[in-house]
Amino acid sequence: MRWVFLLVLLAPVSAAEDDLPLGIVRGKLSDPKVNGLRGGFLLTAESGRETRCSYDERTWFESQRVRVSVEAFTPADPVEVLVDQRLQPDGTRRCYARTVRLVEPNAPPPNPRRPVYRSVTEHIMPRGDLAFSGVVTGFTENAVLVKTRNAPARPFLMRPDTRFLERGVISDRANLPVNQMVFVRAGKNIEGQLEVYQVIWGEIVTGK
Repeated sequence: MRWVFLLVLLAPVSAAEDDLPLGIVRGKLSDPKVNGLRGGFLLTAESGRETRCSYDERTWFESQRVRVSVEAFTPADPVEVLVDQRLQPDGTRRCYARTVRLVEPNAPPPNPRRPVYRSVTEHIMPRGDLAFSGVVTGFTENAVLVKTRNAPARPFLMRPDTRFLERGVISDRANLPVNQMVFVRAGKNIEGQLEVYQVIWGEIVTGK
């Protein structure tokens, strides 16, 4: 009898967890709650279903191919969200946004004289699951040295496909100065070394 009672209690929770969105969801974003680099927002899918999603410093917000903050979006903006589920301390699962990008149905053609960062798959499957911010202290032949707030300078190995973005525009390592504050998206290789996928610096758009 006790097991029956527990199953009755747990059934609604399990059903709610199974009903959470997962994967790419198109809709609109509203009611953002900002707490530093973390927070949440209400995601209303095209079907009309509403889900409260959280985000953190690893979440990538993009508008017009430029990294922005959550506050750059309005409730009228169509967005595409890569949704995951995050386990909570109480054992439940909640919606977590990995990437949020503005859907651009009538985007103008790119200016060939000013190549803008574009990635066909970046918003679907973000590369590198670690995010750092810090100051560039130097370079080696195959790495950029970055000092973060809580750690001394350490090397981030550059890959053949490492992207350097300056104010959202494709740049080059040669344009990255020492003592520059940067945002780094990285991941560990099979040897446990940090490899850098993106190094971003310059002004970050915070509104339209």
